[in-house]
Amino acid sequence: MSIKSGVFTIVLLSLWLFGCDNKEKFIQNSIENMVYVKGGSFDMGDFCPKTTGYACSRRSLPVHKVTLDDFYIARYKVTYRDYDVYTHENSLPELKVNPVLLKHHPELRNPMRPAVANWQLSRDYCQWLGKKSGLPFNLPTEAQWEYAARNRGENVLYATNNGRFDLDVNVPSNETIEKETGISAPYLIGKYPPTPLGLYDMGTDSPEWVYDWYQKDWYKFSPEYNPTGPEKGKKKVVRGIFVGDSREQGSLNSPAVTTSRAGYEPLLKPPVAPFDLIDKYNGDINQAQKEYDKVKFDPYMIAKEGFDPYVSFRCVINTSSLPGKYHLKK
Repeated sequence: MSIKSGVFTIVLLSLWLFGCDNKEKFIQNSIENMVYVKGGSFDMGDFCPKTTGYACSRRSLPVHKVTLDDFYIARYKVTYRDYDVYTHENSLPELKVNPVLLKHHPELRNPMRPAVANWQLSRDYCQWLGKKSGLPFNLPTEAQWEYAARNRGENVLYATNNGRFDLDVNVPSNETIEKETGISAPYLIGKYPPTPLGLYDMGTDSPEWVYDWYQKDWYKFSPEYNPTGPEKGKKKVVRGIFVGDSREQGSLNSPAVTTSRAGYEPLLKPPVAPFDLIDKYNGDINQAQKEYDKVKFDPYMIAKEGFDPYVSFRCVINTSSLPGKYHLKK
């Protein structure tokens, strides 16, 4: 099944569910931007020892067989423009950038820049798309993300148009990023060529949230079929190069490689009370911290303080979860 025909089928499904009401154009456009990925088996993990003789990502060992069902994955990261539709529709506060940074770097809230949110707010957006469309949207699993980034499991080092990391050709240099925004941050979507599957900025500009809890040695225990990670944990998996990381032309040992993985605190919560809370208690840091400790595990309370420009995300549609009468033809 081609990407075009797959997307057409799923768009027809959405139209059947909602009709042609103009207010649903956003949902339809979101679905049209999903790329069909035919499932299959691949050797997940760091293939570098086999191909180059040394490890590119030691947290991605051992290599293990994974088999995935078909799925769709977003062509682009979710942008602030996208997220603003969600918050407006649900009468939620606008997704904020750290106000101190935003004051000096207003470009950080450009509507076409990847939206930065904690894990829960990111997943809530994807699930909202699912609620509006009737389709099983979610964050991608770690296995889905890697399989798509590697062009359906090929031994591809970088999710670029040619599998290489060519500065200011298919990925931006740090100098280019900082010239655009004034600081290191996720760059505007779609400025560089897509992967052969048609995916843009797949882990080459900022880490992306995935569904799974992080466990350093999880690859030793991962099941083969549609793995979703450990049942619990303290960190969530992120995939892709970290904002501000060193970018070296042609490097084979970079967090931007398609097999690289890391764990990150899912709420993106600052470790200490914010300034406005300290002001509320007239500079009493200890009292402010006690108050902050009561609410700092609420993802929406944390979002009120705004996020540093860091972790981005994209969504998937899991075709295996579709009701039987909506299964896509392969």
